Parts: sequence; C-alpha cells; structure tokens
Amino acid sequence: MPLSPYRHALLLMMLTALVWAGLFPTGKVALRSIPPFTFAAIRLSIGALLLFVYLRRQNAASNLTRETPVNWTPRLVGSFLFLGFTGYLLSVGGSYQGLRLTTATNAALLNAASPVAIALLAAVFLREKLSARMLLGIVISIVGVVVIVSRGSWQVILAGAYNPGDLIIIATLFAWGVYTTYGRHLMHEVSPLAATTYAYIAGAMFLALACWWVEWEDWRFADTRWDSWLAVAYQSTLGTFAHFWYYQAVAILGPSRAGVFINLVPVLAIGIAYVFLGESVTSAHLLGGLVVLLGVGVAARRTQQEEDAGWDAD
Repeated sequence: MPLSPYRHALLLMMLTALVWAGLFPTGKVALRSIPPFTFAAIRLSIGALLLFVYLRRQNAASNLTRETPVNWTPRLVGSFLFLGFTGYLLSVGGSYQGLRLTTATNAALLNAASPVAIALLAAVFLREKLSARMLLGIVISIVGVVVIVSRGSWQVILAGAYNPGDLIIIATLFAWGVYTTYGRHLMHEVSPLAATTYAYIAGAMFLALACWWVEWEDWRFADTRWDSWLAVAYQSTLGTFAHFWYYQAVAILGPSRAGVFINLVPVLAIGIAYVFLGESVTSAHLLGGLVVLLGVGVAARRTQQEEDAGWDAD
C-alpha cells in the first residue's frame, strides 16, 4: 500500500535528520586520514556535481516543475562567490577544522545553536526586530553553549581552558548565519535549488584553493584509510540527497513542522557517536544540549505558531 504524501514527507524528514546526524561522526572518521579542507573540497566537489546534474534535469522538466532561468549579472556572480566563501569555505571547511579538535558529540550539540546565531545576525544586518521571547530564547541557548564548552566546570571558565575546536565550531555558526541572512535576498531572483547549487560550486572552488594552499603536503592519496573513503562517500552522496528530501518534505509539511525534525539531529548524532566512535556522554552534554534546544524552542515558538496557522489554512 503506497504511503500518503503526508506520511511520505514524514519519512523523508526522518531520513534527513538521520543523515544529517551522521555527518558529525562520519566527519570524525574521514578526518582520521584526510585533512579538513581537503575533505571539505572533495565533499563539496562531488555534491556540486550532483546538484548541478539535478538542476539541469529540473530545467529540462515540464513547465509545472521547471526551474526559473537564472538571469546572470556580475552582482549575482559576486553573490554566489560570497555565499561560497562564507557558507562553505568558512562554515563547512571551518567546521571540519573544529571537528578535528573536538568530539562529534560537542560539534553536534553546538550546531543546535545555529538558529540563535542566525537570529542575532538577522537583527544586526537585516534590522529584524527581536521580540522579548526571542531574546529570552537566545540568552537560554547561550547558557547551554557555555555549559557545553566549559564541560560544566567553573574552573574551565575561570581559567579560559576551552577546547579550541569548540570555539572554532561556534565561529562557524556565525559564518553560516552570514550565509543564511545574506542568501535571503537571492530568493527573490533565483530558486533555493539554484542558489544552493551555484553556492556549492563556488564553495568547492574556494576549498580546492584552500587545501592546495594549506594542506598540499599534509595528505597522500595512497595513505587514506578505507573507512575515511566510506565517510567521504556518505557525506558527498547521502549528505547531498538529504537536501532534496528536505525541500520535498518542506513543500508538504511546511517549514515549522519540518523544522521540528531538525531538533532530532543532535540527539541522533550523540547516539551514533556513542555507539560507533565510543564517545562518552557526560552530564554537561545532556544538560547543555537540553538548555540549547530549550532556548531555540522558546525563540522560535511564536514564529512556528504563525506558520502553522498559515499552513492549516491552506
């Protein structure tokens, strides 16, 4: 018996959350024998090729599903280059640099605070007004982040003995926030698929230059472990396909319902890292992660209610 569109969308979101959760542990595996920028460059290059092929197929589809042609201008090219630089060189490439120095568990939990970074940057650069509820949610999430990076110890805070990998991960959240806030204005000119595809291509170019400049002598193809190649295959294929599943599910469920499933990502990532990497889960992880998710939930509550009302009315 075939699934209804609604149940199909729910299944797609579960798969998306599971795949995205696996990005942190598999990234840790890949970094065992591949330098961070090189790994990111390989992943983005394969992902960009898959996205470009899919975009071309959409352009050749029927009038009902065909992509709107891109009106190329120097400003638009510059926008894609900026998105590639901030979203993929700084954010993705930087996140692998941080992941090399911290645990997959920490990286997953800290990434749960990404909506907070986006909200702050939107307030600064887009002049979006932050309500009292959003400010409260941001403060709560920041407390959760502090618990995670301090490992629940006042001594770590007083001595400033933070894991540098955790700090790099936090910095990449703001790079992704710049990518997200800047990319919003492009949605009036190009589709999300086209914007993602060309930003991927630009990011792959920047990452290729970065790995050539920084890591040229740090990696030998013949010395790469087989499990690292499996991790590359996972991230380059399933990690890319998850974007398609997410967009399909959002079209049916709406942004707010689909967004609920994203909160499963850090929870699933912790479980995967615990089972396959043997990473420990401390009370600081549990407390800090719960506080971060609570803060994100408080900040997003009003917006979700408004979107749900609009979705139910359709």
